[in-house]
Amino acid sequence: MPERLMMEDAALAEDARNGSAAAFVKLAKRWWTPLYRVSWNISGSASCAAQITERTLLAAIHSAEPPPFTRVPFKVFLYRVAVRLTLTREPPGSTVRQPQDALGTIREALQRLDPLDSAALVLREIEQLPMEEVAAILSASSEEARTRTHRAMLSLTRFVGEIAGSDAVPATG
Repeated sequence: MPERLMMEDAALAEDARNGSAAAFVKLAKRWWTPLYRVSWNISGSASCAAQITERTLLAAIHSAEPPPFTRVPFKVFLYRVAVRLTLTREPPGSTVRQPQDALGTIREALQRLDPLDSAALVLREIEQLPMEEVAAILSASSEEARTRTHRAMLSLTRFVGEIAGSDAVPATG
């Protein structure tokens, strides 16, 4: 994201913190889709993703701390909050759905990953964030973020194979 937009985001967040509804709406319009997408890809739940996205945006302006974006880039702060809220959410009910298609298979496999590995994979491979930003969002070293992403990709490949294999109909003789 260009430096100009990062500074604009910080200014908008400060204006929203001071009561500007217009500034909050502008931030929400800019960040809703990427935050929702990250939460949805990690949680696998549209309703959870919507709640997390809303809570993330509200945290950006109602944080009890001094403005967090003064210490880290605003983008990193938002993704960090979204990932943490998603990983610490109450787990959904124990309903297990059978995947109907390739996307369902991948979603089910993502749910089997270690939560932090899943977050690293989503941020790096789906959101295409630089590894340094993934590390900052996860509060990890670049090496740990790289390891988590790699491990997640290997596990995801294995899980997709297991799920796809379990859906196969045995041949009748």
